Amino acid sequence: MGDVAPVDLRSDTVTRPTGRMLEAMASARVGDDFYGEDPTVLALEERAAELAGTEDALFVVSGTMANLVAILALVPRGRELIAEADTDLVRWESHSVAGLAGVQLTAVHGTDGMFGAADLEELLARDDWRAPQTGMVAVENTHSAGGGSVWSLDRLEEVASACRAAGVPLHCDGARLFNAAVAGGYAAHEVGALCDTVTFSLYKGLGAPMGSLLCCGAEVRTAAARARRQLGCTFRQIGTMAAAGLVALEGIEHLAEDHELAHRLARGLRDVLPEWAAPALPSTNIVTLRLGPRAAPFVAALRERGVLVTEVVPGVVRFVTHRDVDSAGVELAVAAAARVAPETLAAPLATAGERA
Repeated sequence: MGDVAPVDLRSDTVTRPTGRMLEAMASARVGDDFYGEDPTVLALEERAAELAGTEDALFVVSGTMANLVAILALVPRGRELIAEADTDLVRWESHSVAGLAGVQLTAVHGTDGMFGAADLEELLARDDWRAPQTGMVAVENTHSAGGGSVWSLDRLEEVASACRAAGVPLHCDGARLFNAAVAGGYAAHEVGALCDTVTFSLYKGLGAPMGSLLCCGAEVRTAAARARRQLGCTFRQIGTMAAAGLVALEGIEHLAEDHELAHRLARGLRDVLPEWAAPALPSTNIVTLRLGPRAAPFVAALRERGVLVTEVVPGVVRFVTHRDVDSAGVELAVAAAARVAPETLAAPLATAGERA
């Protein structure tokens, strides 16, 4: 790639802290969070709860930890958690959910990560001593493997109603919750009103160095804090990182700019790779190409041209826009895709199945 900085579209986790974040970190008021005495952490948790419309919130290291402590707080061992088959919980977090929480993952199949009450009906109504009881239903909003797809409030209300009727808590893995809110035209607290627990990440589109929030009721927060400690996470003067998170939350409206860049990228890829690019524009900041077995050589060839992307699941190449990418970077990525296409995507695939 030479000495020129690459255009990094692997994820929105690759951003660098802004100058304002670094200033806030350097000047943050801190205390020992173990004793509940870090004022910046308290301010961040209060702001998170306000945005999500919940009673309380808990600051944790990552989205994976936020999901796990919610499960540990609410789901008894030996029960099942129902989630869509391509969610991060099923694909990448099932080992921690099973190994540490003792909870089984049961997958339902949706479209672009979305499912409805009808998909849950049989599982929620099941009364069979041979099968686990349902302990939680989880949704992912936005849905990463679905190309950043967004749950509508109507669809979420349908699922929430089914969960309430069955007495089962509903969890929202909202790592990119604010991308969903901006694209869906609703507020994050409207999602919080429908779910028992909601998480969001500070280090994805919002661009902070680390941290996620579990937004929930006060009793759940107490149980989740206990679970956080069981996982070996006890914060001390962590207000330096919380300060960056508070600055990150001031930039929610700028996520729309990332979405517009993703639209520009998608249109460009559609022009140069018409047989491979999806006809529809992405909902948020994630653009995918379904290339089947040609994905790996395509990713490698782009890297040689100074563009970093990832084969997020087998056969699917993902581009993610974020605040450290501009229009020039998008144009470079499209041009690089056009250049490497003849050597990596030259022959059309023999079957539609190979493109899946």
